[in-house]
This record gives sequence, structure tokens and C-alpha cells, in this order.
Amino acid sequence: MTKNQFRLKLLGSPSVFLNQEEVFFPFAKINALLYYLHINGAVNREEIAGILWENKDNQTAKKNLRNTIYQANKLLGGEWIVAPNRTVLSLNPECAIESDVELFTDHPAEHLSLYQGDFLQGFYLKDSEAFDYWVSKMRTRYEQLYIQACYQQLETEKDQLDLEEAERNLRRLISIDEFDEKNYHLLMKLYQDNDRPGKVIETYYKLVNILDKELGISPTEPIQQLYHEVLAKDRSERKTKRFLRNTDHFFGRVDEIKRLESYFSKVIEAQEARALVLVGGTGIGKRTVTRQVLANQTKYFQIVMAECFKEEMKAELQPWRGLLDGLGDLVIQHQILSISQWQVILESYFPILTGGTSGLQLDADKLAQFVVDILQKISKKKALIILIEDCHWMDKASVAVLEQVMNHLTGYPVAFVLTKHLSTPSYLEHFFNHLLVRNKLGFIKLQPLNFKDSVAYLQAQTGQLAISEASLEDIYRVSQGIPFFLSEYAEQLLRGEKFHPLTPAIKAKLSLKLDYLSSQEEELVDYLACFRAPASVSLLARLLGLSMEEVVEITEEFGQKQLLMEEEQGEDLVARFSQELLRIYAYERLSLAKKRMLHHQIAQGMEDQLGDSLYHAQLLNEIAYHYKMSKQPIKSLEYELHYLEATLQFHHELFPIYSREFGFIEKTDDSNQSAVLDQFDRIRREIEGLERKHQNHKDFQLLVLRFLYLEGRYAIRTGNYQQGMDNIQQVIISAKELQQMDFLLEGYRQMIYYCIQTENIPEMRYYTELALDASVQANNHEAIAINLRLKGLYHLMIGDEEQSLHHLYQSIDCFSLTDSLRSKYSIQIAAALDYLAEIEQIRGNFTASLAHQKEAIKLTENKTAEPSIFAFYIGLGMTYYQLKDYEQAERIFLKAKTALKSLSFPWKETQLEVYLALIGCEKRDYQPVLDLLRKKDSLISRYGNPRDKGLIYYLMAVIKYRLLTGSLQEAGFEDLLDQDFDFYYETAKSQLNPYRDRHQLKELENLRQGLSQVLNA
Repeated sequence: MTKNQFRLKLLGSPSVFLNQEEVFFPFAKINALLYYLHINGAVNREEIAGILWENKDNQTAKKNLRNTIYQANKLLGGEWIVAPNRTVLSLNPECAIESDVELFTDHPAEHLSLYQGDFLQGFYLKDSEAFDYWVSKMRTRYEQLYIQACYQQLETEKDQLDLEEAERNLRRLISIDEFDEKNYHLLMKLYQDNDRPGKVIETYYKLVNILDKELGISPTEPIQQLYHEVLAKDRSERKTKRFLRNTDHFFGRVDEIKRLESYFSKVIEAQEARALVLVGGTGIGKRTVTRQVLANQTKYFQIVMAECFKEEMKAELQPWRGLLDGLGDLVIQHQILSISQWQVILESYFPILTGGTSGLQLDADKLAQFVVDILQKISKKKALIILIEDCHWMDKASVAVLEQVMNHLTGYPVAFVLTKHLSTPSYLEHFFNHLLVRNKLGFIKLQPLNFKDSVAYLQAQTGQLAISEASLEDIYRVSQGIPFFLSEYAEQLLRGEKFHPLTPAIKAKLSLKLDYLSSQEEELVDYLACFRAPASVSLLARLLGLSMEEVVEITEEFGQKQLLMEEEQGEDLVARFSQELLRIYAYERLSLAKKRMLHHQIAQGMEDQLGDSLYHAQLLNEIAYHYKMSKQPIKSLEYELHYLEATLQFHHELFPIYSREFGFIEKTDDSNQSAVLDQFDRIRREIEGLERKHQNHKDFQLLVLRFLYLEGRYAIRTGNYQQGMDNIQQVIISAKELQQMDFLLEGYRQMIYYCIQTENIPEMRYYTELALDASVQANNHEAIAINLRLKGLYHLMIGDEEQSLHHLYQSIDCFSLTDSLRSKYSIQIAAALDYLAEIEQIRGNFTASLAHQKEAIKLTENKTAEPSIFAFYIGLGMTYYQLKDYEQAERIFLKAKTALKSLSFPWKETQLEVYLALIGCEKRDYQPVLDLLRKKDSLISRYGNPRDKGLIYYLMAVIKYRLLTGSLQEAGFEDLLDQDFDFYYETAKSQLNPYRDRHQLKELENLRQGLSQVLNA
């Protein structure tokens, strides 16, 4: 027995191996003899000789056979072919011979991989039909054995198949018979079970092409059904994946996400259909939040979605087409119905939904019942989410079907999710209310991000990119915290572009909101876009030439569409765009010519609205803005000055001329001195820019004159006397040149105010005489009365009480000729009464003083001219102090002090602080004194008023006296009062008015004498 190993490979291309090495014979009939003997065992010599050499005579054939046996054994190195007797040949049974055929034949299902191809594939003997016939017969035998084994394996091992091996075997079966649809079906099923939809589709179309080309037929129904099942599932999954594709920039919304996830959990736990509505404006992130959550729900839910469009609202039931497409995929995927059954049902009963036509109206009840039935069957397989986006565009019929579905769908895990804009059609509102009553509906309202979250959102998208605080504020102001807009601006920043509010994507989104407007609606939008602040609806009505009712109807409709918002400003109804970006977009689309025209019309409309009153500060500011935008700089400058005067009149005029309706004057940020100075600087630059072109125009010259007056008046009021006097002197000169008596009188008056604040008595005499003479010359009764009061004040300052009384009463008489005059000039009358009260104080007639002061307060207490009335209250408190009614005095002073905090430059503040400190001394509470002494320098320097300094040093002398005499032993005063008594005494005496402050001066003299006696004792 030889130890050599002999192996034959017969399935596929045949090969002979001896000891693992392939053996090649010089002629093929050696191979044929070996193959035949191995398959058939012992064979008759004459039989095999006849098969191999069928065209030879018997003797030659036998001779060739002997030679072939010899050559085979020689080449193989042993007796591999033997003759048990003279008539029989066989392979040596004592030799180790194996083949793939033996293994495959014994256990075909276990050795399918050995079937590499047809038996003796590619092996051919020339002129040997008998051998070829035998080979063909054996091929068929092994092929059938292979086919049966494949089917057996697919059946018995279907749960643990090796995909690659099974795929290879089935493809070989197909190659064996490319018209056998069973093998295609099995291969498609294999791909389906292993989630390879692309391969299913590829195999299906290969079969379709073969059958159509060769036989002119289509695949069988089972194959088509399997194909449509896979196609439906693949389409559904692709649609879901595409829909749920997460944004890379999701941020925040933690609370909303938690509520959504809780909602889905409840649907599964309760196995009950419910609905949830996400509400929010354009770009707020409804879709992003929905996708973010649904992307994590695919393990538990199937998802079918539909989107509603404004353009399709008139096409009934359009959303249900999209929903039925998605549901149809699931129906076919889950083998609830075949594709043909599904199509037949839709085409027969609901042709309108498949694009067909029908003379009959769609039966909504039948559609609802059909959908309920389908949802029940699908949700039994796996819980289901029905997502309807932008449901506010859903037509009435679609909502009616949805309502019926929700009514009848009970006991099934179906979660309806709807996204909605802020506006809601009435029929959709009815549907929501119906579900709310049944406790089957919830709402999540998405709010814009606040500034902090908006900044974090931008930083999350832009990474380490540095963004200035100003840029962040601009972006937030324009975006209003809406994520879509923020994302657009983040992309803009990353591209290194300059900030521009309207990116192409933002324009596209906003343009959709302003589609399909009527001519009147378009006109209203154009006007409103030109307003930088909310617009008065009554003004819009005048501009549009419509009645209030018509405009309100339009604005209400716009409000329902969330384009506009209506608000109340005092008694006025105003409208504005719901989003700042919408206003910017609406404005940008206007032509330059139309912008100018509309701004001009708005400015004129506001002027008509203003009437004769120039004290509605904000309206004045808006008129200036609109004239500026209409390229009318002179008119714009005029109203800028009106606005400036109105605001300064409120904050910086001690005794305004009229009892004007100051309630119309807003307390603006201009009360801040820096802001006012910036405003002056800005207007000055505007004037300089206009000067070259307009310097010879009288209108422009008058505006410059007016600016100088306002700036000078403000400078004097705030203690910047040098600039104030320079300005006012220019005003006086220019007013004379331009023959502007009103400005001349105002110039004189401001010089008098300067003299009052600085106790400049000689200059005051000069200007009061000039002012009174000019008033008489101009026959200006108002100016005469005012200047009589100021003349009376001058005489008070020089101690001529009788002349002072005479002029003050004359002033009051001038303003009291009629009740209407008295009402109009009540503040001027009260100012004169305040000076009369001061005279009575000086004379010691405190009862008369109280009467005058209370009358002054009564005249002004219903007005809102705060600076005046506060001054009157301070005077009243001083009278009570002189009467030693410290409680009453303190109450009045504290009330005035609280009110004075609203003023930038409160008049009589120093007097107030000194008297509160004196009252504190009387109550043995020295903290107010300490507080005053620590800030005395700022109080003295504020206006440079000698009397203010004199009063403070009067207080210091009083305290120093008490320290020296031992009546005050409070700590903390030594460092603040480190000079001797005479220093404070002399300073106070030199600064106080010898007539108006005679009580304080007399007390100082008494203190000095008393201190001298104590020290000399």
C-alpha cells in the first residue's frame, strides 16, 4: 500500500493532485479514465475502451487503453489503476484516493461550498460522444443534488444562515437556471431578511429584464409583492432619515425636549392615541426640536409625516395624500395588504387622493374610518407617530378627517405631533378645543432665546471666533433671539462677512410671509416699514386715505397672520411688525424714490397730528427722523431742535412760561448730561455740514440762532457759565441783526438767569432793564409780565422790598387779567408768589409767607412741572423751620428730596440739604450734617452760586460753635471742621446775601458774640 495521497477535484474545473501537488498528464484521456473509474468504480475494459476511443476498432482501442493505464501509473508513481481480472479495471482500493464528489455526494448540505461549478466544467474529449453523454448525465445529477441541498439548507438553517454562503449558493442556482423565479424569490427574501433593500431592488430588476427580454412576461405576484414590501420599507426609512437629519447646531430647549419625550412615553405606557402641538413663530425652531426628539424615538415608533403648504390650502385633503403615501409604505412593509390591494382600495374609494377623477364627492367619513382601520393595524406591529408640520395651513376638510380619526382611534399607541405657527384658523381652533375638552391634547409654545442664551447659541456655532459685544447686541436686536436667524448670522460671522440683517435665506423666508397681499395691504406694509417706532393706527388711516374701521380690519387680519402686533400707547392705538427683521425686509424692498416719498408723507402726517403743540417730545423726534430720511435736512434740523427744546424744557427750566401739558413730554435718556451733550455735538456737526450750502438762507440762520440759544441756556442752567454766556451773547447779536425780538428777549432772560445763579447783581440790573424795555418796545405782554417778576427779584436781591413787592404784584396782575390767562400762566404767578413769600419770611411774617407758598403750590400741584413745584415745597419747608415746626418741615423736605432724584440739575438742592442737616442737629441726629460736609465741594461747585456756599459755611459755623462751646461732642467732626470759627463765619458772611439771608447773618453775629463771651469768661 502506498502512502501517497491522491485527490480529485471534479466539481468545477477538474484537477488531479498527488501529495497536494497538481499533476498534469500529456493527454486528456488519462484524466478521463481516472475520472470515469473514480465515479463508476470497477468497469469493463471493453466498455471504457469503447467510450474513450469510440471511433477506433476494438483492438486499437484496447491497445490505447493499456498504454493509457501505463502512462497514468508511471506518472503517478505507483499502481493506481489495477485490473482485478482480465475484463475489469478499477482504481487501486488500497490507495488513499479522495474527491470532492465523494464528500459532496455523501453529505451535500454540509458541503455545498465544494460545488464550484458543473461536473468536469470545461473538460472536453474530442470525438467522444459517449463520454460527453456520460458527463452530461453526471452533471445533471450533481446539479440537482446541489439544488436540493441548497433548498434544504435554506429551510433548515434559515435562522442561522451564513449570508455570504447563502447568497453565493442562490446566485449559483440562478446561474443554473436564470428563468427559475423561485431562486430569485429566495435571494430577494434573503436580502430582505438581512436588511439589504438595495440588493432586493437590484435582483428584482435583473429578473424583470431577463423575463421581459427573453419571455415577454413579468415576475410572479409573490415576487412583486416582496419587492414592493422592501421598496415601501426602504422608502419609509429613507424618508424618515432624511426628515430626521439632525442639525449640527442644536442648542438648548431642554425643557421642551423633556416634555416631548414624556409625551411619547405616556403614549406607549397608556397605549392611547393623543396629540401634541408645538407652537412658535417663523424660525423659532419647531422643526429642529421635533427632529431632535424624533431621531431618538425610531427604536420605539414608526414615523409617518406630512407637511402642509399655504399654496395647497385650496386643494382639499392634500395633507392626507402625503400621510397615505407614508401609511401605504407601512401597510405593504408589514404585509397588511399587497401593493395591488392597496392601490385598488385607494383608486376605487378615494380616487381624488390618487390623482384620479370622480364625479362623486369624497366620503370623508369613509376615509376617516379607513385611516382608523389602517392605523390600528399598523400600530399593533409597532407604535406610530403621525407628524403634521405647519398644520395652520391644513384645509378644513383635512382637519375634519383628522378630528374623526382622533375621535375613533382609542386603545392604540398612536402619537400625533403637529407644528403650528402662532396664528390659527377658526376651524383648527375648534378642533383643538374639542381635543382639550377630552384631555387628549397638549401644547408646547417655543419662546425666542433671551440675550444670554442667544450669545451662547452663537458661540456654540462659531467656536472660538471672537465676537464684539456691540455685534452681539446688534445681532440679538435684529434676530430677537430666533434660532433660525441666529444660525444665519453665525454662518455670516464664520465667513468673515460684515453683519447684514438680510441673508438670502432670511429674505426667502420673509418673502413668503408677505405674499398674496392686496394693494391696500401692500400699501400699509410699505408705510409701516418706514416707521422705526410703532405707528399710530389713526395716522396710518390718514396716510392710506381709509377709515379707522378699514385700517383696523387690515391690522387685525395681519395680526391673525402674526405679521403685525397692536399695542396701546396711552390713549393711542399703535401697530408694529411682529418681527424687526420683517420691518427691515419690507423697507429694503422699497425703491429709493418710494422711501423718500413715504417718509415725507409720514412727516407731514405727524405734523398734522402734532397741531400747534410742540411738547410731544417723541413725536417731534420722529418727525425729525422722517424728514431726514426724505432728504429734507433743514426740516429735519428744525424738528430736532423742537425735540431738544421740549426735553430740555422739561428737565432744565425752573419756571416754564406756560402751564403747558408737560404730560406729553417723555422722560427720555436725555436727562443724562452726557447724552444731552452728545445730542448737542451731533446737531452741531449737522449744522456744520449744512452751512456751506444754506448759510445765506434765513430759515437756516434762524435754526442756527435757535441752536445757540438752546445750547447757551443749557450751559447756564448746568453751571457752564463761560460757554453759556458766549452763546447767549451771540444770540443777542444775531437776534438784533435778524430782527428776531423773541430770541432777543430770550437772550436777555438767559443772561438774567445767569445773574440769579451767580448773584451777579450789577449785571442783573443791566439785563433786567434791557429786557423790560425791549418787552415794552415789542408790546409783548407775556415778556413784560415775566420781566416785571425778574425786576422784582432784582430789587429783592438788593434789599429794596417795596420796589420788589410792587413789581411782583404787577407781574401777577398782568397774568391774572382773565381766568384763562391765570390758568395758562399759573407757574409764573406761583413763581412771583414764592418771592412774595420770601419777602414775608425776611420780615418775619411767617403766616403770610405760608399763605403765599400754599397758594403757589395749589396753582401748580395739578401740573407736571416738577422743578417749579419742588422749589415751592422747599420754600414752604423753610418757613416751617423758621416757625420751629421741625417735624412738618422735615416731612416736606424729605418729600421734596425724594422727588428731586428724578432731576439732573435740581434747583435749591443745597438749601434743602442744609435745612435737613439743621433739623438733624435739633434732633441730635448729626449724620445728615456729616453727609453734607463730605459732599459740600460738589454742591458748591455745581452752580457756583455764592449763596449756596454761604449757606453751607453758615452750617459749618453753627456746628463749629457747638463744638467749641461743648454743646456738641459727636465724633467725626474734627477732621471735617479743622479751621477756626472765624474762618467759617467770614466765609459765610461774604457769600450770603445781606438782605435775603439776614436771619442767617444775624444768627452768625449772635454766635460770634456768644463765643467771645464764653472764651473771655
